[in-house]
Amino acid sequence: MGYRLHVAKVYKVEFSLGDAFNYKVEEVHSLITACGASYSGESWDSDFEVTKEDWEIMIDKLKHLYDLSEDEREEIQGAVNDLGCTADEVLHMLEYYLENADTEDGYLHLAFF
Repeated sequence: MGYRLHVAKVYKVEFSLGDAFNYKVEEVHSLITACGASYSGESWDSDFEVTKEDWEIMIDKLKHLYDLSEDEREEIQGAVNDLGCTADEVLHMLEYYLENADTEDGYLHLAFF
């Protein structure tokens, strides 16, 4: 058995529309954390992954923001405000990214560029 270097015969990366959260890398990471989700990498990483399950939790929390505890609601609302959007605008974009994510695995592969 070996541990040799290989090259992918097929490697296709295709990104969907990305017109939200311009220059808001750390703010997006803060929203993810505020919603109790996790991501790969550090808060300043422009390429990262979030599980679809965690992304769906974020969507659910934004949909039911006023059903959350006051502390959790304030933390999430603060993260939303830092993005310069309303909760509805953020919710719309999170749903868009989920709908357009790769269906082959359980992750959203996200990148700022």
